[in-house]
Amino acid sequence: MSEKTSGEETNFALLLDDNLMSATRLQTQLERLNLRVQTARVVPETETLNGQTPTLVLINLGSRGLNGVALASVCRERFSQARVVGFCGHLETEIRRAAKAAGVQKILTNEQAFSALEKSLSNK
Repeated sequence: MSEKTSGEETNFALLLDDNLMSATRLQTQLERLNLRVQTARVVPETETLNGQTPTLVLINLGSRGLNGVALASVCRERFSQARVVGFCGHLETEIRRAAKAAGVQKILTNEQAFSALEKSLSNK
């Protein structure tokens, strides 16, 4: 993982996921985008982020162990400048609807997240 050392702030992504397999796949893709990644199951307190604010928050909305919609609301409030993106199965329409209402700016299918994250993030 390479971090920028030229004085500019390192881009930082917060990955909210409780699934080790998906988190590992996504972390690798995010690091390829030159993002420093912190994976968590809850939204970290601002103090624990060492003064860094994520530029991207990626949430596993389809996780049965996380309440992704609630996490999205907290992220929108705590990290108002961050881009909040969620992912879940394409048939999870209720989750998608609730996530949009909670302020998730973009919702990806699992396939988009796992196979083409960079392309999916670049398409506004």
